[in-house]
Amino acid sequence: MDELYAKFLPQFITLARSRVALALAMAAPAGPRDDDTTKKIVRELHTLAGEAGLLGLREVVPLARECEEKAKLLQLTRAEADADGLVAALHMLAGIIEGVAKKP
Repeated sequence: MDELYAKFLPQFITLARSRVALALAMAAPAGPRDDDTTKKIVRELHTLAGEAGLLGLREVVPLARECEEKAKLLQLTRAEADADGLVAALHMLAGIIEGVAKKP
């Protein structure tokens, strides 16, 4: 298992960083908030949560799911307050991912 973890963790980190960066760009105040954009944010975060779960990254999964739920709320409301909440959660998720990346 450690061998698989060591093999796939770097790939996960690269993809996770990319998914969070994309979600942040789309959720930002200047970003588009149409239905296609918010659906893409939800998909990216859903995928991220699943990938983290497959690797057993218990510190990532709950926050990734929380971000996904916030993205779904933004999809419904398109409210600035909901976008702000999502962006804040995404920044926390990015920090968690960086913490995982630094672990030996």
